[in-house]
Amino acid sequence: GFTRGAAPPPRPPPATSAPPPAARDLDATSRPAGGGAAVIPRFWWPKKTKPPEELPVDVRQKIREHYVRQGMSQPSDGIRTYQQLEPIVTEVFGLSKYFVVPIFHKIKVFFDIVDTSARMKDILLKEAQTPITEQMLVTWAAGKIQPEDQVLSFFYVVKKEHNDWIEREDFTLFLLTILLTHPGLDFLRDTQEFQERYSDTVISRIFFVYDQKDVGRIYLSSLRRYRPSVIETWKQLADHDDIKMVRDYFSYEHFYVIYCTFWELDTDHDFLLDKDDLLKYDGHALSRRTVDRIFSETPTKFTSTVPGKMGYEDFIRFLLCDQDRQTDRSMEYWFHMFDLDDDGCIRDHEMKYFYEEQAQRMECLNYDTIPFADIMCQMNDMISPKSEGQFKLADFKRRRKFAGTFFSLFSSLNKFLAFEHKDPFMVKQEMMDNPNFTDWDRWCADEYLRLAAEEGEDDEATRGISDGGEDDGR
Repeated sequence: GFTRGAAPPPRPPPATSAPPPAARDLDATSRPAGGGAAVIPRFWWPKKTKPPEELPVDVRQKIREHYVRQGMSQPSDGIRTYQQLEPIVTEVFGLSKYFVVPIFHKIKVFFDIVDTSARMKDILLKEAQTPITEQMLVTWAAGKIQPEDQVLSFFYVVKKEHNDWIEREDFTLFLLTILLTHPGLDFLRDTQEFQERYSDTVISRIFFVYDQKDVGRIYLSSLRRYRPSVIETWKQLADHDDIKMVRDYFSYEHFYVIYCTFWELDTDHDFLLDKDDLLKYDGHALSRRTVDRIFSETPTKFTSTVPGKMGYEDFIRFLLCDQDRQTDRSMEYWFHMFDLDDDGCIRDHEMKYFYEEQAQRMECLNYDTIPFADIMCQMNDMISPKSEGQFKLADFKRRRKFAGTFFSLFSSLNKFLAFEHKDPFMVKQEMMDNPNFTDWDRWCADEYLRLAAEEGEDDEATRGISDGGEDDGR
């Protein structure tokens, strides 16, 4: 917006009821009489980092109107159910319908009108024993709610009051609300373990996007910067009874694919993977050198507390990086994987180290191998690095469409062979069928169909056995 060295005016221009000057009048209205430089009116203000300590008058008035509309006109009248609070949260605060129950609970905790020693699931949806008056709601919302800045409100409602960041556990209350009240998750109500795994998966996906440094914290600046917007996605939950229609973060189909993929690898079901477990991933697609590098924790540190073991959260991060190699996070993950000497550049000796094993594997499967010199030429043509033979992270981000192919060639035999034999017409058709799908969305859709078909076959086989039927040769 501003030229280098220029600073915005110290205060906004005075309010005026006159319309802005038309384009043809700008010379006359913006140039001082002395013929000096034009004075440009201020057109940008930085985003706030904290909501006001007092709710604006118009917001308090809207809250008042909602209380009166529900027959609570006396100061002692108050809200007893979360359903009564819903229109204020969604219409006045501008937050998701699925923030109503958490806010209802947080207000009760704030005023100490709930038994916090009881199990959360048992008390979350219950009526307030003491009514929440208009003044109580206004007091709680002060310093947390900024209706015209929903990102700011989201941040201050979710985080703990004494923190300047969101932690994983801060989302637990909000995910529990979705599990208890969203019609698309009714079938999970009686399966505590899967509820917990679904919640862990959603939170991990949110942190994958917003906690780019893997420090276990989401800051306000990150919440404003990265996409897809978790604030908007949370709102979309109210628009769809079928939760698979919300692809970002909350999709049950995506959770099902992630969990089943992990479960298939975790043969001893201790919820930890070792190198041998990961080598089985995607039909033994990854080279051993790639798996060794993953377990060196160079691309990213594991959250697992067991040395040499990858936990469920670590696997989610790996899977998201592996199945959508065009995202910034994925490119950074794979770039650090191949940058063996950590000098910020991938060179021929590093590529050769990984390609040697790929070539050996292709020979074992009777595939024709490509000389490494030819591979180097192809990669230079594909990525077009500023310095030939020296691939920097910026080069991949500039040519992100081809970054995945580069990394796949040196790490995943299946992805490399799929690229070599892909049908361009089939690829184009897939893009036309689902133009808004990412590579991740497409992979999950394909895997979900495969897993559902396998489960259907298992169910039929089980029914056949339980019916006492045997193979009669038909």
